[in-house]
Amino acid sequence: MEKYYGPITSTYDYLSKYIKPTDKVLELGPGNVPFPHATHFCGWLDEEQKKLPNYKMVDFSKDKFPYEDKEFDFVYARHVLEDLYNPFNCMDEMSRIAKAGFIECPSPIAEMCKDVENWKNDKKDTLKWRGYQHHHYFVWNDGQLNFLHKFPTVEYIGLSDEQMIYNALKHPVHWNSYYMWKDKIEYKHLEHPRDYFSPNSLEYGNLIVKGIRNTLDNNISLFKDILK
Repeated sequence: MEKYYGPITSTYDYLSKYIKPTDKVLELGPGNVPFPHATHFCGWLDEEQKKLPNYKMVDFSKDKFPYEDKEFDFVYARHVLEDLYNPFNCMDEMSRIAKAGFIECPSPIAEMCKDVENWKNDKKDTLKWRGYQHHHYFVWNDGQLNFLHKFPTVEYIGLSDEQMIYNALKHPVHWNSYYMWKDKIEYKHLEHPRDYFSPNSLEYGNLIVKGIRNTLDNNISLFKDILK
């Protein structure tokens, strides 16, 4: 299976409609491929700070960001929130410092695929686990961003149409969930026992399936011209 880990050019084209050349734009966690529209950057890696201008060190999970209220016209965060133990502090701070923004996270489709990351054990056997092993959450958009903890039990959840996941991931856009926001990020933390009884319950599995379906619907709507 071809893997689509990096930024997708079509999202840059899409976002260029919402960002003016004069806008002040912050990127969180730029990594190896900084956002081309960004004028400022923040994160917690020394190597990023050394190579990028206007960079400030921030612990996204606990810090108050070192910026003024609504200082930025736009904030961009790609493959950041799912890595954090506390993405909710990060989203509250993004809402505080920016007027609008874009969030991209790996999709529940990718997180349930057994061929996203392959590893070799001591016997050189290929180990196929679901999704990215270092991620804390499933994330999807149904008008708000939903965060569902990714428990080890996902390895044992059976899906009625597993092939659908592999078929969807043939197109790069379905590797991610996308969320555009203005003024404030709307989100929900789906938690035990309020939203599901336990990580091995039917309710938990149904939430993952809901996330997959919402992602497909949202992506098809967002990228309808690309997905023709």
